[in-house]
This record gives sequence, C-alpha cells and structure tokens, in this order.
Amino acid sequence: MGALDPKSVRDHCEHIDWLHTVVVGFFESGVLRGSAEVHPSDDRFPMSCEVAIAVETEWQEHGVATQLLHRALVIARNRAAREVRIHCSVDNHRIHHIARKFGAQFHSRAGQSDAAIQIPCLSYSSLCEEVINDGVGWVSFWFDPVAAMHCAPSAAQPRTTAHAP
Repeated sequence: MGALDPKSVRDHCEHIDWLHTVVVGFFESGVLRGSAEVHPSDDRFPMSCEVAIAVETEWQEHGVATQLLHRALVIARNRAAREVRIHCSVDNHRIHHIARKFGAQFHSRAGQSDAAIQIPCLSYSSLCEEVINDGVGWVSFWFDPVAAMHCAPSAAQPRTTAHAP
C-alpha cells in the first residue's frame, strides 16, 4: 500500500472474488493502513490458499504485517487449508523476514520468490481465535469516534455501502 494510490486500491477491490476471499484490515484512526487478503489458490483438497499483504510505508517495521499474516494464517486454517502460499519480488526482504517467522522457506527464480507455510488442521482454539479477532475488530470499529465520523451519513454527501457475504 505504500506505493499504491486510492484508485489502484479501489480497482483491485472491484475485481476480488468476495465469495471466496477474506480481507483483514489494519485501521488507525479510521483509516486503512494495511491489509491481508486470503483466497484459495486452487480447487484441490486439501486446499491451498494464497496470501497478499500490503502495509503503508509509514506503518512498516511496527509489527503490522506480522499481525496481519498471523490472522491470515488463522483464517486459512479455519477454512481447511493445509498451506498458505506467498508470492513476492525477490527483493522484498520485509515479507521474507516476516514469513520466515511462521516457517516459510523461499525459493527464488526469475526475480520472483515463492514460499509455502504449512498450517495445522483447524481446531477449537483456532476457531475461537478468529471469532475473538472478529469481535475485537467490530467493537473497536463501533467505539472508535474517528471511525464513527467517517461512517456517519451526512446530508451533504450521501454514502452507499456494499457488504460482502
């Protein structure tokens, strides 16, 4: 997200398969500063998921991407995935470092790096962790006064919202 403008982000979001994709966001004062996108990479079983992480430049080196990847792994695990794949540029040392914390081993070829993180089967504790994370996110959203300001409809500018399933 550090190098992406809002139009690029909107364009990307318009092409997401929301039926099969989960996006987790990191918000600060009601503004999206980072995200993790989790989606199935194929139709096989056991399933494999791909994860993409983006964090604004000012928010890098603060643990945001580590937390987003952790949550993405829990989400993939709870959807019966056995591994998560990460594709990135060979010179993206930040994501290499973060993914290695979770057991990733990168293989590079032609300027691209690929890694797979093996994840265990879902469990009661992983399901609870996702529910708690979702609950904390919603509570933070509804009680954050800045977020409430951004979401409150105004007479001057009507807002329409679309919700993914």
